[in-house]
Amino acid sequence: MAKLDKFLAQMLAKGAATLHLDPGQFPAMELPGGHRVALSAQELVGAVLDGLAKEILPDEFSTNYLRGEQVRFHYSYENESFQFLLQRSTTGTRILAGRVRALTSNPIPAPTEASAEDFLVPKGTAPAEVLSVDSLINWMLDIGGSDVYLNAGESPLLRHQGRVGSVEGFKPIPAKELSDLLKGITPKTNWHAFERGMDTEFAYTDSPRNCRLRVSLFHDALGPAVALRIMPTEVPDADTLGLSDPVRRLVQFNHGLVVIAGPSGSGRTTTVSALVAIAHESRHEFIVTIEDAIEFPFLKGNALVRQREVGQDPARQKQAIRAALRQAPDILVVGELRDAETVELALDAAGSGRLVLAMLSATSALDAISRLSEVFGVDHQPFIRARLADALKAVLCQTLLKKNGGGRVAAIETIFNNPHISGLIRKGAIDEIPAAMKTGRQYGQMLQNDVLVKLIKDKAIEPIEAYRKCHDRETFIQACKKAAIPFDPRKDREEQAGA
Repeated sequence: MAKLDKFLAQMLAKGAATLHLDPGQFPAMELPGGHRVALSAQELVGAVLDGLAKEILPDEFSTNYLRGEQVRFHYSYENESFQFLLQRSTTGTRILAGRVRALTSNPIPAPTEASAEDFLVPKGTAPAEVLSVDSLINWMLDIGGSDVYLNAGESPLLRHQGRVGSVEGFKPIPAKELSDLLKGITPKTNWHAFERGMDTEFAYTDSPRNCRLRVSLFHDALGPAVALRIMPTEVPDADTLGLSDPVRRLVQFNHGLVVIAGPSGSGRTTTVSALVAIAHESRHEFIVTIEDAIEFPFLKGNALVRQREVGQDPARQKQAIRAALRQAPDILVVGELRDAETVELALDAAGSGRLVLAMLSATSALDAISRLSEVFGVDHQPFIRARLADALKAVLCQTLLKKNGGGRVAAIETIFNNPHISGLIRKGAIDEIPAAMKTGRQYGQMLQNDVLVKLIKDKAIEPIEAYRKCHDRETFIQACKKAAIPFDPRKDREEQAGA
């Protein structure tokens, strides 16, 4: 087993699109939407990266690699195909890996001859730009993709039914041409932030196609990059999303904090929007949303809804939250809890008689509860845990899985606060919460394994898909045995390899 396989295993577990290993930097993986997560707090040493690279480098590329040229090749791990880019320098080898295998059951179709003309540079010419926004949107809509990832020096990648795949026929996009394309669709404020090296996010409306995109701009080691996601024109209803009755009733609280957690790209925004839609229909009150990019406009309902778009600028987000609190909303929606100050503002709002719906990047509901206090200093954590124990109403954490028959389905684990769980949060005994939840299943308490087993029994997903996305594979296998679900991951992988 190559040492790099450990990093690839973390990519698969988190649903990440790319892995970045650079000399002198923290190892990091990039989640759908452009959000980057560090895998450790230890900087990578050049000699270590050289060793990792040589362990997987095919012999036919050795000479090019030693010359310092960029080397690209495919590498397989856990029945997945990854494309690696290696480049050796005096400081160490830079390693970039991306999940690029197209779906076996639903392959990403290659562009037609007509659409290829929109993307490819005709031979013998040098057009001003390789891509156009119009052709890009048309391509996504025709194929039925949800996301497109464009990176300088690389060909476009498409996400289709949850999987990222490369499409043959597209040439790599030079950094200058990609930058020109992005500048043409980016608001001036966002572009100025992007030029200063900041990440930025906004919504882009294509009126002729009645289509809206969430655009996330960022920089990686190769230059400018963008993740574009098609946004539905209407908020999916709670029935379509499979939201349980206890989850739907959360928007009937008059105060408190509800956290919707999960990795980027897991559908958190859609779930939050569905809850806001329920509140918009059932409550004659005032709702304020503070969003990175406005994805769903709330037009029909009984509430007064005001939506603010602040991008990914933490300072603008905090300013918007403080301004919203002065407007006395009944429900406040916060796009992302990114740091200690934002968490404290959310707790202030929840403690002052408002219902707060907030999103958080986390791998599980328990991880979300831990992270809410761990963003503070050690001395301040007991005070925050006490406030959280009083204010928290529920934590939802969702994971998207490939659905049988096509599409995706969300597995949503739910922790509803009660006096017992509140006491555990106050003490910092987060690991004891699962045991406390067992007596509250009738009230909606559901850990991830419970949800996955139910989806398997309902024939919504395959056990191997649940196995790949679960937090703890050992306990998942035990849960399958307890539920009399015949599942052996080793046998399943062998059958897939044979197929």
